[in-house]
Amino acid sequence: MKATTLNLRLLVAALLSTFNSCLPTALAQGSLTPPGAPAPTMKSLDQVEPRTPVDSIHTPGASLFMFYINQPGSYYLTTNIVGLSGKDAIGISANNVTLDLNGFALIGASGTEEGIHIYSTCTNVTVRNGNVSGWSDGLGRGIDCQANNATLENLTVFANGMGMQCLNSLVIRNCIISENNTFGIELDASGSLVIGNNLAGNNAANNPGEGAIYITGSNNRIENNHVTGSGLAGNGILIFNSSSITNNIVIKNSVEGGGANNYSINTNYNDVGPIGSASTNTSPWGNISH
Repeated sequence: MKATTLNLRLLVAALLSTFNSCLPTALAQGSLTPPGAPAPTMKSLDQVEPRTPVDSIHTPGASLFMFYINQPGSYYLTTNIVGLSGKDAIGISANNVTLDLNGFALIGASGTEEGIHIYSTCTNVTVRNGNVSGWSDGLGRGIDCQANNATLENLTVFANGMGMQCLNSLVIRNCIISENNTFGIELDASGSLVIGNNLAGNNAANNPGEGAIYITGSNNRIENNHVTGSGLAGNGILIFNSSSITNNIVIKNSVEGGGANNYSINTNYNDVGPIGSASTNTSPWGNISH
């Protein structure tokens, strides 16, 4: 019995000795004081949405505009904008701007001017993804794009005085342009591309010499657009007849409802794919007329 007790005491002493010998090592694992303030673990709002909203705080208005973009960057709408009398909705005077309407609309009202005005001093401006309608007073342009090297895409431009007026080289693609009072697109530019747009019911005022696509520049490419209902006196695709307006390429378009005015183009100055019905026009570059 005494031997058993002695052995137990020796075992306990051995265990305590082992524990005490490990204790300094266990306590020497480093300071518990943090090296600095905790770092953020979530992204900032600028990182989540690295764009600037169009609103009274970030893009305050000017005398002519409800909202004014005068710095390069990427901008987006967060809600519809309803126009105010005597003002354009959005003015842009900076280079390298992308404006994403983000599925929202610029809606004109009585006495309003233009939906979007882009100055001629600008280059590299893109506007996309939304609706521009009801800018019908005075000149009443949905979009007045004077910038060079601009892109207008995936827009619905509806029931304005004029759909789009464009003064410098640009790309217009994948837009729906309809029921504007005069021209759907007035292209006073050279070296532009107008491709894949749907133009319906423009020249609602039925004015002679107006229509869906009106061109007064040279070296443009008009391709794969569908044009309907351009007014009985109007034109589907019209290139101003002048020896100084040359080398426009018009291919793969379809125009109906204007009869002889579906295509009003002097082919002596411009390159136009064969014009005919879908059943007889076998050229891969042909334009359809009905």
